[in-house]
Amino acid sequence: MKNWKKIIILLVIFVIFLAAFIFLNGNQGKPDNGNETPSPTDAISSDEIKLIDIAQEDISKIILKREDGEFILTKEERDIETLVANDDGTTKKVTEKKKVWVNPSFDVDNDLVEDIVSAAATVTTKRLIDETPADLTIYGLDNALITTFVSSEGKEVSIEIGNLTPKQDSYYVRKTENSAVYTIDSYKGETLIYGKFDVMSKNLYGTEALTSEDFNTLIFSRDGKEVFRAEKIIASADWRITGPALEREVNTSEFLKFPEWLKSFRVKEFVEENPSDLKIYGLDSPQYVFDYTLNNEIYRLMLGAKNEDEYYAMMESNNTVFTIGATELNFVDLPLKDLVSMFAYIPMIYDVEKLVIEIDGRTDILLIDDSQEEGAISEFYFNGQKIENDDQEDMFRKYYQGAIGIMGDKIDLDSIPTGEPAVRLTYTMKKANPDKLVEVELIPTNDGYGYFIMKNDKYTGLVIGERKLHDESNTGIRKAYENLSEVLSKTE
Repeated sequence: MKNWKKIIILLVIFVIFLAAFIFLNGNQGKPDNGNETPSPTDAISSDEIKLIDIAQEDISKIILKREDGEFILTKEERDIETLVANDDGTTKKVTEKKKVWVNPSFDVDNDLVEDIVSAAATVTTKRLIDETPADLTIYGLDNALITTFVSSEGKEVSIEIGNLTPKQDSYYVRKTENSAVYTIDSYKGETLIYGKFDVMSKNLYGTEALTSEDFNTLIFSRDGKEVFRAEKIIASADWRITGPALEREVNTSEFLKFPEWLKSFRVKEFVEENPSDLKIYGLDSPQYVFDYTLNNEIYRLMLGAKNEDEYYAMMESNNTVFTIGATELNFVDLPLKDLVSMFAYIPMIYDVEKLVIEIDGRTDILLIDDSQEEGAISEFYFNGQKIENDDQEDMFRKYYQGAIGIMGDKIDLDSIPTGEPAVRLTYTMKKANPDKLVEVELIPTNDGYGYFIMKNDKYTGLVIGERKLHDESNTGIRKAYENLSEVLSKTE
């Protein structure tokens, strides 16, 4: 009897569990308020289908319908210029025909559009969520982003992409002609919802085939004030500062950072098109402005406010605000003295045949016959005395180095030099380039600091301190003279 009671109790418990299981299973996916619409989840079905049945190589047109408009991308054959390396390490520009993605209103990042095409050709659904959804707002498909792919034969397939799933690992999607809602991988979903700013080329020049040699002129302004203007000398391809008040050769190690960066900079992110208020980005009064010609095209790049590790920027010809990384712009605050050559005149000894140095009440005449040609014999005279041995030649060369080593230690663009020169160096060149005679003069400053540096009767804008002429190193001009005189006196 006791055994029957136990069996009955076990049967009752089993029936209760079975009823509970049936009840819960029947209500799975229903929200608490009893609404019959299933909640967003990717755990209902494992049905997997191919969303876009067009082969990757057949996709020739993409239509992006986004909140800010509709954008059409087409694949067309264009002449593309690239840089090709030569055997000697130089590069040359080569033009070849390629099929690339284009838009009539903006330059397209071909690689990113190819990512879209690849995603379209390979994307498959992860789960079937709802075959006949009653409420598309649950999935963000009431106002979906629509991406349409068109084959070369005219076949069109459109997909609508909604929200991320609660787990953030999938997007809700459906085909435009089909009501069923699926999920797809979030990575491919992100690619398939690219908008205009995503596919716009971050190279604002429209070509990768650029070198520093393509620059012709450059004007740089900082905080509304012109720092320098420069142009490239066609014959030598060297840069020269031409203004606003200074004409000098450039200090290549620092100056070339400007054209090198301008050639290679890329947009970090596009921010706003046709901005109504430039003040938001500090572009109503830019911190830095670059005016330059590149491949005979005129550009004006403006940098505004700095936001952590990036600047807001805009090209004058393209009314779109974008950001650029600030880490590579550490040269924009360099003082002018770091960008120009501070040497008074620094010719190679091989190019000079005579140097006359007038200093400290005496006149020294250096006659030079030197050559870089292999096997050539050098010949030097100092005040009529022939240089005979290696020690003498070493000291002669150091005296020459002391002369060409005269350089400014600061820039003064406000002063007007007056008075007689205390030091004069007259170079006679082997060939006029462009001058046969070059004269460097040092005129004392009014405050006793040192000397204004003149070149061919024109103020260079450079000032050298008196202490520089008393430099005790072997190449200081006064010390170098003493050393040369000492070694020559030993042979008299």
